[in-house]
Amino acid sequence: MVFKTLIKALKPFRLISLVTTYLLGAGLVQYVREMKSWSVFIQGGVLLLLISLSVELLGLLHAMTSPQSWPDGITFRDVRQIRWVIAMLTGTLLTVATTIFITWMQVGILWQGLAFLLGALLIVGGFYYLSQIVEILKRYQLLIEVLLYVVIPPGVAYFLQSTDLHRLLTMVVISLVPGYLANRLLGLLQRFGRDHQLGVSTLVTAIGWENAMFYHNALILLTYFLFALITLVGFPWFLIWPVFLTLPIGLVSLWLMERVRQGMKPLWRVMRFATASVFFIPIYLIGFAFWIR
Repeated sequence: MVFKTLIKALKPFRLISLVTTYLLGAGLVQYVREMKSWSVFIQGGVLLLLISLSVELLGLLHAMTSPQSWPDGITFRDVRQIRWVIAMLTGTLLTVATTIFITWMQVGILWQGLAFLLGALLIVGGFYYLSQIVEILKRYQLLIEVLLYVVIPPGVAYFLQSTDLHRLLTMVVISLVPGYLANRLLGLLQRFGRDHQLGVSTLVTAIGWENAMFYHNALILLTYFLFALITLVGFPWFLIWPVFLTLPIGLVSLWLMERVRQGMKPLWRVMRFATASVFFIPIYLIGFAFWIR
């Protein structure tokens, strides 16, 4: 029972987003200059995962205070045991993360820009946790988590190895945000009926089912528009052109959503695969180009 409950804290799409965008930022370092320290690169990834898992576990710990969120057949004694395990595990993860941070301070890795980014990571992580328990913040959770899982990880990977901001980092991160939001909107759309019935406040319940479908399609189109735009302002074409090979997948995603708007049965698995491909395949293609060139 404890293990099954802890699994709820794992959000595969978010964790994969964190890891892949972190690797993308590290790939940019490899592209513009050589990697300074592979051990620091590994430590940075571990730090991000520890903080992310800790925040998710804290959210699960708070959810366990409500009997409505308890699994069927669970007793108060089981809940107390689960909460104790979650608290101990969270404390362990945060202790390891703090140890990594202190080690960086001792060896002189931290500089002003990196310290600011790590401070922003803690603040965003705090707001992400609050967005799970404070009603007024729940509808903004999606916007907060995109900072935690897409914007900050590549920045941390880059600034761990470099002290100057490279324009390609800003360009590629901005282009990835719509794809992530489209994926998360699709997930919330799939849960809309249950969330609406239970009174769970999300972005989709706030803006409505039809508006969410419109924004999903708009975000898919915005993704490719931004990829095209950054090529006009200096992003190397030979690095980004393979991304446009995924445009047919994006169009399939739009078509599948339009079918739903017309009243047809949603093909959720196909839709999730297509929308996820719009986000992850460009990360792979651009990151691969960074790493090998």
